[in-house]
Amino acid sequence: MSRNFIPCLGLVLGAAMIAGTPALASGTVTEVVIHQSGAQDASTDLAERVEKALAANKSLAAADIDVKVEGTRVILEGQVSNAAQRQAAERLVKRVKGVKTVDNQIALRLAGAPAREGTKGSVLAGDVKDSTEVAAEKTGDALDKTGSAIGKAAAATKDAVVTGAEKTRDAVTGVPEKIDETWITSKIAGKINADDALEQVDVDVKVNKNVVTITGDVPSAALRDRVLRIARETEGVASVVDQMTVRPRSQD
Repeated sequence: MSRNFIPCLGLVLGAAMIAGTPALASGTVTEVVIHQSGAQDASTDLAERVEKALAANKSLAAADIDVKVEGTRVILEGQVSNAAQRQAAERLVKRVKGVKTVDNQIALRLAGAPAREGTKGSVLAGDVKDSTEVAAEKTGDALDKTGSAIGKAAAATKDAVVTGAEKTRDAVTGVPEKIDETWITSKIAGKINADDALEQVDVDVKVNKNVVTITGDVPSAALRDRVLRIARETEGVASVVDQMTVRPRSQD
C-alpha cells in the first residue's frame, strides 16, 4: 500500500501544479483590468468635478461648454458669448483638484451666429488664435492674391501708394479699420489670459463706448496695476474704470 501511495501523491501534486498555472496567468490579467478600471474611474470623477465647478458659476449659465479628460489633462470645447466667459471657464477648471493642465479650445460666438454649428460664425481666441490674428491672416491672404494689382495701382499714383501702405500696416499690426467693443474686450481678455503672472486673477472685462470697466478680485495691488496697464495700453480704449477688489488668497 505504501508503494502505490508515493506515485499517486506525485500525480496529485503534478496535476495541482499544472492546474495552478492558468490560475496565476488569470490573476495577472485581472490585476491589469482592475488597474485600468481605476484609471477610468479617476478620469470620470475628475470630469464630474470639472463639470460641477462650471455649472456652479452663474456667469457661465448661458455658456455651451464640453469637457474631455485625458488623465490629468482637461480639454475644454464649445462656445461662449465673450472672451471674459472663456477666461473664467479656464480659471475655474485650473482650480479643480486633480487638474494639471488645461487645453482651452472654447470658441467665441459672434453676435447673430447660431450656437453649436461647428466653428462657423465663431472665432477661436487665446491659446490658438484670437479674432484679431484671424482677421490679419485673412487680410494677408487677400493682399497676396491682389499683390500685382496693388503694385500697378501704386505705380500709377502717389495716393495709391499711400493707401496700399496703410492697408499693409493695418494687416501686419492686426488692428482693424473699425475698432468695436467686441474687439477691445477680446484683446484685453486675451492679454490677461496669456499673462502667467495673472493666473490667480479673477476679473471680468466690460466695454461700453470705448470705456473699459474691470471688476473682480485680485490677490495684490501690484497685480491690479498690471491688469489696468494692459487695459490702458490696448488700442481703442478711451478710459479704464477700476472696480477690482484686492483680496489676498488664503494659503492652503
